[in-house]
Amino acid sequence: MSSLPGPNPGSDLEAQVALSKVTLDVFTAQPSTITAFGGATLTWDVNVPSNVSDVLDIEIHLNGTPVSPSGELLVTPVATTSYSITASTLGVSKTLGTVIVQVDLTACVALSAEPVFAITEVIKYQIEQNNSLYFHSTSDIVSIQGDRMIVSLHLGYRLKKLPDASVDIDASFALDVVPMPTGGQGSTIQYDFHELAPTGQSIQVNISVAWYLWLIPGAIIALPLIISDAEAKTQAQFTDVITEIVKGLNGWFHQSYVQPPTMDKHDAGFYVNPQGDQRFWINFCPVPPGPTRAGPSVSRRGARSG
Repeated sequence: MSSLPGPNPGSDLEAQVALSKVTLDVFTAQPSTITAFGGATLTWDVNVPSNVSDVLDIEIHLNGTPVSPSGELLVTPVATTSYSITASTLGVSKTLGTVIVQVDLTACVALSAEPVFAITEVIKYQIEQNNSLYFHSTSDIVSIQGDRMIVSLHLGYRLKKLPDASVDIDASFALDVVPMPTGGQGSTIQYDFHELAPTGQSIQVNISVAWYLWLIPGAIIALPLIISDAEAKTQAQFTDVITEIVKGLNGWFHQSYVQPPTMDKHDAGFYVNPQGDQRFWINFCPVPPGPTRAGPSVSRRGARSG
């Protein structure tokens, strides 16, 4: 039991006494072990005595999400995940119980590759084909740090409005795996296959101009607006660049002789191995039989899985 500091110690005591009467009658995960793309149903039943609920507002949470005292939820975790039921009131919380859904990935196959050189060459080519841009530096354009791909560009602009301008772009993103769009209603596809997608994108754009441009009459008003507009457009354009990078990664193992048959992308990420090689990986796992559809699920009570 943990309490948040409050102005009235008496209310903490009142909350602790009330929560001591709240009990968890049922909390199960069925099945408790699933394979990749599988689902488990969480079922819970919290007993809140009427002499407590009539006095205090007791909130029930499942892994931080408000839920009803009784309910069930279909969850489709990518990795082994623990789920906890907590009760709280007046800033005081109490963990009632925890269940774990094990995800068995032993039948999965992990493939990895080194994408940095290829992506660097593609970006270089795209910049060199752009008559408005040129490189100030071509070192360390693409790198991998932790579980993120880093893209750093130091460019010059050839624009009439911003002659001799410099453009610094520092971006990073991680990888996620999401269901591919299906054929819609009436589709005969009974399983939503997955594809890579960027997640946690961060794009910082800084445009600086030559000092003499600030000496032009009216520049102190006009230049910030021009620079701000150029930075916003560049940021939007680089969002598309990240999308194209991930599209390239998405098809890396697409050849039939590489991608394991009857398997689908389950999870993916970036890493640097002990030898210092910058790599990305994809876990391919067997597609579940039958009409199961992958992806986030919705329980009968309308709560979304985590």
